[in-house]
Amino acid sequence: MPEFRFDSIADFFAMGGYGFYVWVSYGFFAVVMGYNLWLPYRQRANTLRLLQARQLRQHGQAGIESDLRQQQNAQQQQGEAH
Repeated sequence: MPEFRFDSIADFFAMGGYGFYVWVSYGFFAVVMGYNLWLPYRQRANTLRLLQARQLRQHGQAGIESDLRQQQNAQQQQGEAH
């Protein structure tokens, strides 16, 4: 069984008078690590959303250009028929 150097749980949390600094450091470490884990997921979601919007714009633009060409071809065919 491991031997603890603290007489009570209160002494453990007090850390010989340095408990505030120790636990704030651990908390800060946990926040930074959590942020480092969360950030790539957020950036990936942003990138996917931007790529999807770009793809929709490109396909939407191509669809508009295709519709214009079809209209022009139809007008030309009507003009040739007269």
